[in-house]
Amino acid sequence: MDQTRQVAEMQNQLNLAVVQMLQQQIQKTCFEKCFPNGQSSFPDSLGKPDQICLAKCMDRMIEAHSIVVKASTEMAQNLQTQ
Repeated sequence: MDQTRQVAEMQNQLNLAVVQMLQQQIQKTCFEKCFPNGQSSFPDSLGKPDQICLAKCMDRMIEAHSIVVKASTEMAQNLQTQ
């Protein structure tokens, strides 16, 4: 495997790990926020308030992740040009 393919494969693995970490953090944070009583089981369908809470929480988490990724990318590019 040439170096370019190795770098691409490593980048794909890193991206997958980041997505998995984001998913785990969203689950932990949003479920703790939207279901503060520590429910161990959930109904087959969520009520409207629960759906709204989860959707808003997930949107905020994904937006925050996007901001961090953008800032990190810009910092990395700035370091490369120095």
